[in-house]
Amino acid sequence: DGAPCSGHGCCEASIMPGLFLVNVSWSDWAEESDYHVPGNLCQYAFVATKGWYKFRKNDLVGNLTFAKRFGEGTVVPLVLDWSISDGRCPPVPQGVDKANIDPYGACVSTQSYCVNASNSATGYFCNCLEGYTGNPYIKNGCKNINECLNKNMYPCHGGRCHDLEGDYECKCNFGRRDDGNKGCEPLLSKAAVAVIGTIIGIALLALLLIFLLMEREKRKLRDRFNKNGGQLVKSIKIEIFTKAKIRYMTNNFTSIIGQGFFGTVYKGTTGSGENAGVAVKKSTTIKDDRHKESFVNEIKIQSQISHRNLVQLIGCCLETDVPMLVYEFVPRGSLYDVLHVKNDPLPLETRLNIAIYSAVALAYMHAEASQSMAIVHGDVKSANILLDDRFVPKVSDFGTSRLLSMDKDHHTNWVIADRHYIDPVYMKTGLLTTKSDVYSFSIILLELVTRKKAIYNGNQSLPMEYIKASVEGSARQMFDKDIVANREEHMECLEEVGKIALQCLDENDVNDRPTMGEVVDRLKACKSQWLECH
Repeated sequence: DGAPCSGHGCCEASIMPGLFLVNVSWSDWAEESDYHVPGNLCQYAFVATKGWYKFRKNDLVGNLTFAKRFGEGTVVPLVLDWSISDGRCPPVPQGVDKANIDPYGACVSTQSYCVNASNSATGYFCNCLEGYTGNPYIKNGCKNINECLNKNMYPCHGGRCHDLEGDYECKCNFGRRDDGNKGCEPLLSKAAVAVIGTIIGIALLALLLIFLLMEREKRKLRDRFNKNGGQLVKSIKIEIFTKAKIRYMTNNFTSIIGQGFFGTVYKGTTGSGENAGVAVKKSTTIKDDRHKESFVNEIKIQSQISHRNLVQLIGCCLETDVPMLVYEFVPRGSLYDVLHVKNDPLPLETRLNIAIYSAVALAYMHAEASQSMAIVHGDVKSANILLDDRFVPKVSDFGTSRLLSMDKDHHTNWVIADRHYIDPVYMKTGLLTTKSDVYSFSIILLELVTRKKAIYNGNQSLPMEYIKASVEGSARQMFDKDIVANREEHMECLEEVGKIALQCLDENDVNDRPTMGEVVDRLKACKSQWLECH
């Protein structure tokens, strides 16, 4: 049983292409014949589907055993291989897809094509194109197959199936790519995924660390903002700059225009236009809290004063340990530079105007800025008087300034000012008053009339030398020769300015010194008299 039909009790042959007739014949062999099979009462012949029949010995023994095994009315399955025998398919040009060939003969459905029959020299039949199914012999008989409904026959591993006309596509999920066979494969190997996972983990930790550092920096900035008088700055409505903005404005602090005890001043810009220039004051070295207090104090003082002869505070940066202050830019620089460094020509009238309007600014601070408090500058000197293009003076640098009650004496021992300008009475007693500014201003007056520094020729003190020359009657010899020109009216005007300076220098009794308001009046009178003579 189960043996192949190779000739003993059963023989089998394939139907070859082009075969039109099958004729089967046999005879009843005599018992004495070598081919006689005892008990073989029936012989059978049939045309069947290849592989359908499985040999059994019992089919050859007994009466109708083969027919009985399959039951009455036995039907042998047969594959009908047929074709349309009125021609052959037209040849397909090389390089042309069969889907682009016009329908031929009985292949009337679009999406169908002609196939030459293999069992006939002249026949053909029709098929639907790949991706279509149905009847190619009727119009529109070939229909699109939705491959996505049959995942077993049309797999899409690792992706999402999308049906197309006559085909389908497999859109790969994230991290996968087309494998070229309607499927998806991982972009990376497991080892690569492990490495990338490790890198991502490290990156996430780094981001977390950066986030924590940024939060810590934000807390520090908030603390600095509050410590540096942030609420005060908000209340006076000046602009608050970030550190990054200050760096941008100053081109990373490249242009230095001044230096002082508390810091360095850099030139910057806020944009375009005539008033775009600014001066940024930045602390250098933080030695103690007094340095920080001076910057905060400068903001407080500036919040209470507004005058055309005082440098205007535009804004500040509170993100640093010590605030950075942003002022209007005064282009010509300081009076000190104009007198002693650049040696710019300065007519007498210009010098008088500088003296008068500088005194006006200090008088405003002493008596007009506040009804109950006097603002003492504390560091009056020629380097802190800035000049614009028209030589209009603007008093600057209020780091050491103090708000003092007008009816009380104030002792302090930490006002840091230029020792060449500081009031000797203050140095002895620690008593800081508006008359301390008056003393310092007198030295500026002497600088204007003599064009000599507060300390000149090594160690000669300008106020001491002028007092001595006045006693000896030789004060005229100290006047700046550029403005004297042997003109008597000039000499008299300079002498009057010198007298004002001498009274301001009085160390015996500070109350004998004039107020800045009185200095303004006397300087204006001196100018008026000079103009009449001139």
